[in-house]
This record gives sequence, structure tokens and C-alpha cells, in this order.
Amino acid sequence: MPIDSSIGERISARRHLRRWSVRFAASRAGIAHSTWLRIERGELRTDRYMIADIAAALECSVSDLTGQPYLPADRKLEVAHARVEQVWQTMMAYPLTEPPSRDHQPIAALRLESDLVRDLYNRCDYAGTLSRLVDLLPELHAAAHDDNAGLELLVPVYGVAMGSLVSLGYRAHAWLAVERCMEAAVRLESPVAQAIAATNNARVAANSGAYGLARSVCTHAADELERHLATPTALEAFGFLHLALAHHSIGIKDFASADDHFREAARIAARTGETTSWDLAFGPRNVALWQLAAQVDTGKPDKAIETGSHLHIGGMWPTRAVAFYLDMARALADLNRDQDAVRMLLSAERLAPQHTRSATAARVVARSLLEQARQAAGGSELRGLCERMGLTE
Repeated sequence: MPIDSSIGERISARRHLRRWSVRFAASRAGIAHSTWLRIERGELRTDRYMIADIAAALECSVSDLTGQPYLPADRKLEVAHARVEQVWQTMMAYPLTEPPSRDHQPIAALRLESDLVRDLYNRCDYAGTLSRLVDLLPELHAAAHDDNAGLELLVPVYGVAMGSLVSLGYRAHAWLAVERCMEAAVRLESPVAQAIAATNNARVAANSGAYGLARSVCTHAADELERHLATPTALEAFGFLHLALAHHSIGIKDFASADDHFREAARIAARTGETTSWDLAFGPRNVALWQLAAQVDTGKPDKAIETGSHLHIGGMWPTRAVAFYLDMARALADLNRDQDAVRMLLSAERLAPQHTRSATAARVVARSLLEQARQAAGGSELRGLCERMGLTE
């Protein structure tokens, strides 16, 4: 696969800023100095796990090396980024430890609005999601002090706040959403809600490169939830925790454990079938999606293509389908099937433009293909996509 040289340039700049030798920096990351040097020169690509190791070694954030968050020339994304600070301020202003400062709409109306926000998120409409959260969160805060119905709505709503913020590259903001989500889950005294909050916590940690912390959080949550599997929706939450544990285990290079967690998730999915509770979409298809991503991340693009060829994505939520297209694009690019990779990127953009134009994975693949500048890789179509992403030759 062609390489995104801008990441190597950022790594080199960070290393020189600290006045470290290649050998010293590489030793801190636990990789060979020759590997580090090839990355800096743009001769070797990095995956999400290696980037996390390098960022930790350089004492910077993952986004410092990948270039996120990206502020695009895209009207809807401009709206989404403009709403981030408003949502942050709203979350700061309404912890559950503070008494309500207003009345709220009837719970039925709040449930409808919460369902709309979740639907917007599941369609990767981050502008719509964040815009409506500014007004919805204070209402739910007031409702949460009246009865459990408000708390039950707060957990998934803060989950979509977290997901939107992570997808746009605002990890610190997403961490506050996680804290608010956990506050609601603890007050609700629901083991399933607390497990969901834990998966959100782990997602932000892993997205920041802290895979060890993410696995620890999910392990504790799984141990707690295992005692409550008779509770409604607990089994699918338990299965999703195993998917998360597989991902985080790969992050710390514990591949044997990752395989074990994937097997357990598949076993549980065979029992649950396809589900929609807690917006997890847990089931056999989701297990396959996570396995596909893991196969790309661990250098098995052929296996990933095989897995993807058996996946039926019709009717799948855009949040899941766009992940399929982007992971397939990565796998195809790894196999130098550039034209097919471009086709997958364009499919992702048509389905979820806000997500695709922001996603690090999409931008890395698109920039790499553009730098290689093969006419067979899609020509004007690829150039158009890169322009919409703000990428230039």
C-alpha cells in the first residue's frame, strides 16, 4: 500500500523537537530503530496500534501525529465542529450532582427527541446530533432528577455524544461525555447501563492510544455483568464487551486473548441473533465486522477481504456499514488493488460523508493513494474525494 508521508513528517518533527535520536525514540516505543526511520521517511505505513505506541513514546496525542481533528470546507461538518464547544459547555454545566434549574417536557416527548438524536447519530449525521444535544441535555438533566426514566434516556444519549465527539476528533470532550454517561448509569443502579458506560469509557481510552486501560475497564465491566446475564439486554452487552476486549487486546499485542474474545463473542452472537438494544447492533454481522477490522490491523488483508465477501450489509446502520467500506478500502489498498480501494472510499462517502471526510482511516488511505497518483486508482474521482477531504497533492 502507498504511504501517507505526512504522518512520518509529523513523527520526525516531534522527535527533533525533543532532540532525541531515532534509536532512543524507537527504544521508548518498543520498535526497531530501522522501523522508526522507515516510518519517518515515508517508506513504511503505520497502523492504529503502532501510532499509539509512537505517540506514547513521543509524549504527545495520537491526533498530533494523524492530524485530527480536521476542520473541513464542508458546510455540515462546519456546523458539527461549531457545535462541539456548545455541547462541551452544556455537559460541563449539567452534572447530576447539581439540582435541576428548570422544568422539563413530558418524558414521552423527551423519549421521542432522544430517539431522533440517536437516529441522527446512527446515520453519521454529527451536525444534526450535536445541534440537538445542546437543547436536549438540559431537559434530560432535569428529568433525571424526577425518576429513572430520565436516567434511562441519559445513558444512550451521552453515548451518542461521546461517539460523535470521538468521530470528529475531540477526545477530551468525549471523555466528559463518558463521565456524564457513567454518572447516569451509576444512579440508575443498572449493571447493563454501567457496562455500556464502561464500553464508552474504553472506546475513548483506546482511541487515545491507552489500550491497556481500555482492556482493564472492559475486563472489570465484563466480570461484573457476568453475574447479571439474566437481566434483559445483558447478554448482547456482554457479547459486545468481548468484541471490545478483542480490539483492546490487539492493541497491547495479546493476540491469543483477542482470538479467545472473538470466539466468545461469536458464541454469544449465535444465541442472541441480530439485536438493536443500546445502539450496539450486536450480532453475528457485527462480530464479523470487528474481525474484518482486526484482520486488516494485524496484517491479514487477504483474510479481511474473504471475511468481507461474506458480509451482507443491506439494512445495516450507516455507522456500521461505513466502517465496513473503510476497512475494506484499507485491505484493498494493502493488496495494491487501488481502484477497488477508491471505489470503497467513494461508497463510504456516499453513505456517510461527515464520517468519511473526518475519519483518520479514510484520510490516510485517500492521501496515500493520491500521493501515489496512479491513473488506474480512480483518477478524477479520487482527486475529487481528496479535495472534499481537504487533502492536496
